[in-house]
Amino acid sequence: MIMDMEYSYEEAHSARFQQVLERLKQEHVALKRELEHVQELTGHMAAKLGTEEARKLLREIKQEMETLLCKLEEHEEWEEAEVLPVLAGYASQGLEPSFLTSAWVLEEEHKQTERFVRSFLAYAEQCETASLPKLKKAVSLLCVACSVVEDHLLAEEETVLPVAEEILNECQDE
Repeated sequence: MIMDMEYSYEEAHSARFQQVLERLKQEHVALKRELEHVQELTGHMAAKLGTEEARKLLREIKQEMETLLCKLEEHEEWEEAEVLPVLAGYASQGLEPSFLTSAWVLEEEHKQTERFVRSFLAYAEQCETASLPKLKKAVSLLCVACSVVEDHLLAEEETVLPVAEEILNECQDE
C-alpha cells in the first residue's frame, strides 16, 4: 500500500513538472512572438526616420516594450518560484553539476536584459519631438535591447530546457 502512495506521488510530481515545462515553452514562444512584432515595427520605423510616422511608431514600440518588460518580469518571477528550485534540487543530486552556475548566469542575464530594455524606454521617453539623430540612436538602443532579450531567451532554452527534459525523463522512468 505504501508503494502505491509513493508511485502516485511520483506520478503527480511528474505530471506537475510536465505542466511547468510546457508553460515554460509556451511563455518563450509568446515572448519571442512579441519580440518579433517589436522588431518588425522597428524596421518600419527605421525606414521612415525623420517623419511623423516614425515618431508615432516609436510611441507604439515604447508601449510594446513596456508590455514586454512586464511580461519578462512576470516570467522571471515565475521561473524563480517554480522552475529553478525544482531544477536546482535535481542538479544538487548530481544530475547536472554545472546547472547551478548556469542558473546564476541566467539570473544575471535577467538583470542585464531589464537594464537594456529600461535604457531604451528612458531614451524613447526623451524622443517625443526628437531630431533625426536622436531617433537613430533610439533605433540603435532598441535593436540592442531586442538582441539582448533574444539572446537571453535562447540561452535560457539551451540551459534550462535540456536539464528539465532530462529530469522529466528520469521522473517518468521511475
